[in-house]
Amino acid sequence: MSDERERAAPEPGRHAPVRELLLVGVLAAVAWAGFVARTDFHAYPLEDVQQTVVAAREFAAGHGMTSRISEPPMLVFLAESGRQQPPWPNALRAPLATVVMGALMRILPEPTAVALSSGIFFVLAVPLLYVIGFRLAGRPAAVLAATAFALSPSGLYLGATGMTESSTIAALAAIVLALMGPLSWRAVLAAGIAAGIGSLGRSTMTWWALVMVGYIAWASRDAGWVRPLGRVALFCAPLALAVWWWGAQMAALTGEFGYDAQTDISIRRDTGLYPGRSSSLTLEYWRPREFILQHPGVMARKYARIAAETWPRFITMGGLTLLGALFVAEFVLVLARGRRVTVHWLVYLIVAMQLLLVPLASAGHGGVSANRYLDPLGPIAATLGAAFAIELLRHYRASMRLAVVPLGLLVALTATPTLMDLAVGPYHGAALQQAETLAGALRARGTPDDIVASTEEGLVAWASGMYAVGLPVTPAEFLRMDREFLAVDWVHLQHRGEENRARTEAWEPIMAGEATLPGFELVERLPGGSVLLRRTAPR
Repeated sequence: MSDERERAAPEPGRHAPVRELLLVGVLAAVAWAGFVARTDFHAYPLEDVQQTVVAAREFAAGHGMTSRISEPPMLVFLAESGRQQPPWPNALRAPLATVVMGALMRILPEPTAVALSSGIFFVLAVPLLYVIGFRLAGRPAAVLAATAFALSPSGLYLGATGMTESSTIAALAAIVLALMGPLSWRAVLAAGIAAGIGSLGRSTMTWWALVMVGYIAWASRDAGWVRPLGRVALFCAPLALAVWWWGAQMAALTGEFGYDAQTDISIRRDTGLYPGRSSSLTLEYWRPREFILQHPGVMARKYARIAAETWPRFITMGGLTLLGALFVAEFVLVLARGRRVTVHWLVYLIVAMQLLLVPLASAGHGGVSANRYLDPLGPIAATLGAAFAIELLRHYRASMRLAVVPLGLLVALTATPTLMDLAVGPYHGAALQQAETLAGALRARGTPDDIVASTEEGLVAWASGMYAVGLPVTPAEFLRMDREFLAVDWVHLQHRGEENRARTEAWEPIMAGEATLPGFELVERLPGGSVLLRRTAPR
């Protein structure tokens, strides 16, 4: 029995064979292709991805980083420099997904391009996590970590949707792998390149980079002061280049370096300051710092409320709950000064920073869980947890062969949502048909350059190819937008589920035909209960 354990426990720190990594990558690609073939998350994308698709089409057509979607707060900001007329800047979605998806659209069908824009990073992340697990605790940890990630919602599901989480997961894994060994200029530069790419997929990476810089300086503390400064500069250079490039793109399109519409919208959500209006759709624009200084008490209460809701749930990151629990358990060992790989501290501090940042955003706006802001950290946390699980088994002299059964059960429980998706197959047949009906109604009566104000602006722009702007939650505020900022050609009204009933309450008399909207007439009632209104007054 002892010989069996020795054979099953390769010494931590070894590098995984290249052929092994190629096999892992191939298996990940095959699993991804099978998941995509069976599901339709790429054929009917989520709302955020619909917005990315619209921007990617513009990029593919040679129109640069522009989009056919805007929101009322964006219009207010753009009106300051007279730029509120379309085409609008792509200030709502991350540039990395837009560029990758747009480049793929030039050679592949659109649904395939959507899936591949995240699938590429999923297939890259699996072997990266495998290598980290292998170096920490050998092949069993590598297999456990990579398999659990691949089959979890963080893996195959996000990798098939076109969401930006997959690129963040791959970038974070590359950074941890580069920095987990003795630091060299190559490792630091590789980490900086990964951080730069990651920042284009998720701006939070620039905040995480503060922790990474501190870690690099701390890990170099015994090398005088010149070498730590050089390593920090080498890490920061590619990251700064990426931030500068995107900031310059926004400066050219909006007049403000690094403009980000989502920051303004997110900081004002869940504050209670917009009853009957919504911060996402109101005709206001605030710089986040100005808003926080203007409403410190409101922000403090929002922060406390969202922190209380979010922090107890952070262990569910990406659906990797059980391995995440082991990650947390290992943290206790680290605090007790157990001998660990120092890169653990880097991951702990990044998680801590993100936990502090999440309450500034949202606690479930539009049905999006606040945990989505933590989900990209789940796979790397689960990888550390998987390595700790294998260490515990060895510490207690357990049989690795017998451990396959409980570890397999752990992976199966993690994979349950993914397996259910495979069992169900395509989810969105009715929704696709309704979207095509709406698009057909608009195309039959309008032109590609018409502007539609809609409760489903991402869906409208994605399905019809027209310009779309978010519809304010009251007719009065819409009429002000139409008069002062942007005259629209069409109004599309649709309920967005019971949890968002307040979004359309003020519009219900118009939807029911019991009231009219000045300057517009109802022209069609569509399947799914949506209503289409056409402008009658001159623009």
